Amino acid sequence: MTINTTRQMKKKNIMLVTRTLKSLVSATKGDISDQTGLSLATCGTILNELCAQGEVIEESLDESRGGRPAKRYIYNSNYFSILSVYAEGTNDTGIISSSLASADGKIIEEYNENYNNFTADMLISHIQEIVEEHHNIKALGLGLPGVVVDGKVLTCDITNLEGLDITEQLNRQFGIFVQVGNDMNYTAFGFYRNNCRDIKDPIAYIFMPPRQCAGCGIVISGEMLRGASQFAGEVSKLPFYDNLTAETNSYFNPEIEKLIHITSSLIAIINPITIAISGNEITQTCIDELSIELLKKFDSKHLPHFVYRDSIKSDYHNGISEYTLDAYNNFRVFNS
Repeated sequence: MTINTTRQMKKKNIMLVTRTLKSLVSATKGDISDQTGLSLATCGTILNELCAQGEVIEESLDESRGGRPAKRYIYNSNYFSILSVYAEGTNDTGIISSSLASADGKIIEEYNENYNNFTADMLISHIQEIVEEHHNIKALGLGLPGVVVDGKVLTCDITNLEGLDITEQLNRQFGIFVQVGNDMNYTAFGFYRNNCRDIKDPIAYIFMPPRQCAGCGIVISGEMLRGASQFAGEVSKLPFYDNLTAETNSYFNPEIEKLIHITSSLIAIINPITIAISGNEITQTCIDELSIELLKKFDSKHLPHFVYRDSIKSDYHNGISEYTLDAYNNFRVFNS
């Protein structure tokens, strides 16, 4: 957002102070001023406002060293909570997984529900039960295995969701901030935030699910790469993908063969510093074999650091929570 008014600058400073206080856990006005570059007076004014509305708590006074003791502040993790939800599978079978996080990103509770014969009402009912149990949920993030544009589901492995304006439907149902996105974008973002934060170079995350096409999420300079029509990362549409069989190279299984082509494409096009890989058929041994094969095609300096992930669940939920928290904080500050 372009900051072009005094009011917008103040809002930006509020976000900067709250973000800094979360990272420091506990801090004085001076600590925050040192970290943000804002004046002591500006930090003091913002902290007083945040304390008055309950978002920040005045914790204690630091021991005096001859002058007035400094007040110490902490962010109120209970100020609101964020619910992240994802649906994974097909119309017939799958799972709805949810994770409730505090305003500072700490996990409060998790829920998992296996389903048969998926319907949108089933998803809404799952969310409804959690919202009724936890009354301070202010934002909901939903991840889906498909292409979502402007809140509408264009394509999805769970085809019963296709064509729905799911963001509008959930917003109307629960009256809270709603963010809906692609599963691999969220997963890559969650991995980035936990493992590569502040790295500007591209990172990618490949997932090889059972009975479904491979997917890929990409983060560059801390931002999801969605593409002009939200189609970036649909690696199953690469020209080689449907033509691979077990006989193509008898010493490779098809999953390794696909990984060689997918990672080769990524190295040549975005030159990532790190690629995380997960999937039911994927092991650390697979990744070791992959690296050996890629060295036959690329100089070692072009090869990324490969990271094996035994499950996408924590990365996925972390990505939904972190991205939704950022979006909600931006929304509530700049639209208040």
